[in-house]
Amino acid sequence: MIRCMRNIFVSLGETSAGSKSSQETASVSSRENPPSSSTSWWSPSEHSRISRWAQSPRIDIQKNSDVLATESDVFDLYTVQGKLSWADIGSYRSATEVASMSVEEKRLGYASDELWRFRNLVERLARVNPAELSHNEKLAFWINIYNAMIMHAYLAYGVPKTDLKLFSLMQKAAYTVGGHSYNAATIEYMTLKMSPPLHRPQIALLLSILKLKVSDEQRQAGISTPEPLVSFALSCGMHSSPAVRIYSAENVGEELEEAQKDYIQASVGVSPRGKLIVPQMLHCFAKKSVDDCKVALWISRHLPPRQAAFVEQCIHRRQRWGFLGSSSSKCGIVPFDSRFRYLFLP
Repeated sequence: MIRCMRNIFVSLGETSAGSKSSQETASVSSRENPPSSSTSWWSPSEHSRISRWAQSPRIDIQKNSDVLATESDVFDLYTVQGKLSWADIGSYRSATEVASMSVEEKRLGYASDELWRFRNLVERLARVNPAELSHNEKLAFWINIYNAMIMHAYLAYGVPKTDLKLFSLMQKAAYTVGGHSYNAATIEYMTLKMSPPLHRPQIALLLSILKLKVSDEQRQAGISTPEPLVSFALSCGMHSSPAVRIYSAENVGEELEEAQKDYIQASVGVSPRGKLIVPQMLHCFAKKSVDDCKVALWISRHLPPRQAAFVEQCIHRRQRWGFLGSSSSKCGIVPFDSRFRYLFLP
């Protein structure tokens, strides 16, 4: 199902994007739509140190070209103003990006064969009994179903412009699995037992008000214990979302760990003065494990060795230049970017 939807989105995206490659589209999109200003990355307590900070040395990109990308070699799918990118963003370098698409009838003709195959697969779900699956089988099954369902919903209803409209769409989009109806909201928050997203307060508020309910049979179809790393597997098709990939029952544990590592390597960076720049989704996830002042170190431990060592050097360097105490290791947080965008990994 994921493969079908990927093919559909890529064909529609390529049609709407003309002859530009995925890398070119990513670069143009980022330059034309910078999501936020770097000035929001500094905490109020640091403004009193700005004078001293302004005298601190900037990072020399050329001297650190083994870790940081030079201006002519930047490839950053999560770029924001004032962020220095890694020379190596890991697996995401091979990602296919769909940042715009059209669902006009004429263009859907290119994807008609895949749509027919996809509908056939959806019909087969009625004969599946997920309650009989093992924990790992349920994890892989529901992650793949969720990602395919959200993409299918975008084709059917269009791309939502707000979190409120997204949540409404998540309740509309539903498949019959084993004789029971599951919508995207039910799958994410009941079947996969995900916590309300702290980085998306409107959805968290709606979840607290609506109180989603499922039958006993549907509860048995869900996973028995929450798996936090699913945060790096579910994509709602927004710029800050992780990439979509296919998960297998045999290796889902390792694949989720890889998804976390890949997202961290692709999405974080540093400011010219050495402050770690982190997407809000990742920052909220990390704060469930460590205190705010330890988030940067926690993230560095999920980076490749060279990048991890560089981040730790930046923290120590900021301490030497007057960012005393916990502020030296706090991160700059990039707000969740809800512009439409899908990334697909091989």
